[in-house]
Amino acid sequence: MTNTLHIKNELKQLTRLYAFLDQQAGTYELGELQSMQIKLALEEAVTNVIQYAYPDGKKDQDKKDQDIRIDMSYENKRLTIVITDTGISFNPLERQEPDLTLSLEERPTGGLGIYLVKQLMTEVSYSRSAGKNILTMAKDIC
Repeated sequence: MTNTLHIKNELKQLTRLYAFLDQQAGTYELGELQSMQIKLALEEAVTNVIQYAYPDGKKDQDKKDQDIRIDMSYENKRLTIVITDTGISFNPLERQEPDLTLSLEERPTGGLGIYLVKQLMTEVSYSRSAGKNILTMAKDIC
């Protein structure tokens, strides 16, 4: 069974995302550590959509086409989360891995978030279909 949440492309919508995740964590009986890891990965991915998928120039009346869809399902001890948006085409998995040996001052901005998502989740994939970005994250639940 898949549970779906639609949120607006606004940072204040993250509170709805947290509530949705908390509800699903209870339904799927996720442990505290797993819930925290999933929440961090989901927050990072959705925040990136909110901040970057719809570049400047969009007016408030245009935001109705900027909703973000989050589908969550659990099957065979695997939680799968699919984030779908209609923003500009962007595959975060194509970003170069950050050089963690560099100091914060030397390290270029960006890239740490998707690196973190890939570390926290079992599998992460991206596709673009029908003008939509589709980021799929899965985590094996032991």
